[in-house]
Amino acid sequence: MRRVIWLVGMTLALVLAAPATSATTTISIKRAGFVPASVTINQDDSVTWTNNDTIDHQVVANGGSFASPILKPGKSFTRTFRNGGTFRYHDSLHPSLRGTVVVRGAPPQVTLAASAPVVKFGATVTLTGTVSNKKAGETVTLVQLPFGQTTKQVVATLQTTAGGAFSFTVTPQVNTTYQAQWPNRSDSSVTVQVQPVIKLPFVSKSGFFHFYVTAATSFAGRTVFLQRFTLARQWVNVRALTLGSKSGRLISVRFVRSIVPRGRWSIRVFMPASEMGGGYLDSWSGTQPVVKR
Repeated sequence: MRRVIWLVGMTLALVLAAPATSATTTISIKRAGFVPASVTINQDDSVTWTNNDTIDHQVVANGGSFASPILKPGKSFTRTFRNGGTFRYHDSLHPSLRGTVVVRGAPPQVTLAASAPVVKFGATVTLTGTVSNKKAGETVTLVQLPFGQTTKQVVATLQTTAGGAFSFTVTPQVNTTYQAQWPNRSDSSVTVQVQPVIKLPFVSKSGFFHFYVTAATSFAGRTVFLQRFTLARQWVNVRALTLGSKSGRLISVRFVRSIVPRGRWSIRVFMPASEMGGGYLDSWSGTQPVVKR
């Protein structure tokens, strides 16, 4: 009898001593919103968002602490939450869709947020944060790690103001991770992703559209897609086009009319990230009307 009790006790001790395993919570992205819209998890657990819709979506934290790539139908994105807190997020392609992840656990000692998690090339972003002791005069170092780099670069050394707050404005050239470092405490990071600027001006008097793509690198020889907005309210590729030596292209209105159906259509130029060589998100131009009788 004593042996049975000893074995039971040892088994229970081993169970209690076993390391806790992390869990993954799944959120479905649907046309009407995130399901469920709010979840509560433990620190070091993960959340997986799956696009169960027929259109694209993108999961982006309101403060910029994380951002998924554009999720095509059926695609997923997983984020592991290493710190406690409340993380509100939205769909950048459909901003009315919002959700919340509540993480049980100790919050980070220094926080960092970005005024925009995704920006067009050339736009500025304000980085803000606070230190947990809420004191002024604390030294916080901001560093950056642009895409493709292996060494962090110091951006600024700041002194906190009232309430332990700090802020600094940056202009990311490519997808960049920023980190706030508070000596001898935990660090906090945020990633800002960049979209090249694609301009599609109204047709010129000579009957041509002249579009071009602007970023920190040349896209000469890369492929973009002329797209049409369908009656089903979706963008579809009409024709692949190769960019010229200055990352631009001329196309005639006559050519565009020859490849679209009869009617009045909105067109735009779309460039997928796969054509950019890394460091950028998918990007698209504004729209222009085309009529084919």
